[in-house]
Amino acid sequence: MWIGALVARAAGAGEILREYQKTYHPERFYTLKIGIPWVDVENKLSTHQVLALCGDSGLLDRSDRSCTMGIDTGKDLHVVISRRKDPKGESITREVVWIGTVQSYEELDSLMDRYHISRCVIDAMPEIHATRQFAKRHGGRVWLCYFNENQKGSAKWDQEQHIVQVNRTEALDAGKKGIRDAEVILPRRIPVVQTFAEHLASDAKQLIEDEETGAKSYRYIRTGTNHYSLAFCYDWLASENDRVSYGGIVEVGDWGGTIMGGFIRAMRNEGAEWP
Repeated sequence: MWIGALVARAAGAGEILREYQKTYHPERFYTLKIGIPWVDVENKLSTHQVLALCGDSGLLDRSDRSCTMGIDTGKDLHVVISRRKDPKGESITREVVWIGTVQSYEELDSLMDRYHISRCVIDAMPEIHATRQFAKRHGGRVWLCYFNENQKGSAKWDQEQHIVQVNRTEALDAGKKGIRDAEVILPRRIPVVQTFAEHLASDAKQLIEDEETGAKSYRYIRTGTNHYSLAFCYDWLASENDRVSYGGIVEVGDWGGTIMGGFIRAMRNEGAEWP
């Protein structure tokens, strides 16, 4: 619940308007006077931007090619599944083949099989026991994600525990850049895709200033329901790892990635599929 100055009658409308016209800090004005978070439109996707990526295909009931999957946990399990649009070409475009919710981890097991999931990233919290059991059932293909705001740079993949740690802002940035750069093809515009777009538009990046130190940093705030936004973020994280060496791109100093990159490219040249 929020109570702005107009509602609280702490100041007249004319005074608030004069403050708005003179302020050099709109974020503080909106937060302190109006009582709502201020967000620059450049730091927020619109539903129009997302829906502009809709293609002609509907949701797939299954996939004969390997896919990646992202899952946001909660009362319902929100799921986004995607695969490379052109598995043998040079395009990095992903096509989202399924968006939806399920109510149980057993239903997730079915999705793992039906869509040949090669890598799944799932929100580790708050259902840590259930997510761990789900991960154990799928032989190293499921990774539990923890957001670490102190981490900078690439996600940290723990190969033994199958845990991935990543900076939340950077992870959301990466997925939203994929949308802005049109590296994603969505199913045709149906109700669940409309909901998906609204969830992505609910995340807004805001500049936060530490009152004690004056240090500034960006952080995403939720302006509405955003479950599919997080599920898409996890799926994008899974797909980025799958294609870390695609097109010759590897992390600097990652000798393991370099070796795998050469192997994947050689396999692709032989006509083998890689997600």
